Amino acid sequence: MATHTRPRPSKIDLLPEECEGIVAWAAQELANTGRTQTDIYKEFVSKLEALKVERRGELEFDIPSFNGFNRHNLRLAKLMEKMRRTQQIADAVVERSEGQDADKLTQAASRMLKTLIVEMMENASDDGFTPKEAMNAAAALRNLGMAENVSTLHRQKVEAEFAQKAKKAVETVAKVKGLSDDGAKSILEQILGVAI
Repeated sequence: MATHTRPRPSKIDLLPEECEGIVAWAAQELANTGRTQTDIYKEFVSKLEALKVERRGELEFDIPSFNGFNRHNLRLAKLMEKMRRTQQIADAVVERSEGQDADKLTQAASRMLKTLIVEMMENASDDGFTPKEAMNAAAALRNLGMAENVSTLHRQKVEAEFAQKAKKAVETVAKVKGLSDDGAKSILEQILGVAI
């Protein structure tokens, strides 16, 4: 089996942290406006040059070429398309199951992303992750844990609200129809699927 190698970082990947806002701005412009990529690239370059001037030589970096900018945007567009398709699939699964499998879906996505992070660590160079990559992986894992917890808490809240509403409805019907307490309890157990 061929060994996996990390792709060589692009010039956009090599831009210093101070440029991240400009890179994010360009991605947002490409996604949300009707402007041409050429116009956005010109403004992208202007913003990077202005940052260099503002830092008075303390911050040195190469400004990516238009071809590099284009390749980066194509990669980003492919990633966004994959994410959009994944979201559509997840939405369809949750809609068809009326939200009952939302927890399972969250857990499956979490496992998939944890596996992806482990694979990234395995494919890292001999030096391992850079501090920034390690920080991003740690933040992703923390966020996955929080998402799993929120999903479980939401499901529990919905189930508790449903149980409360079902109990009130059964009590009301029991009074109107003259059902015994045991009869009402039996109906409620059948609705909730658990012994009370």
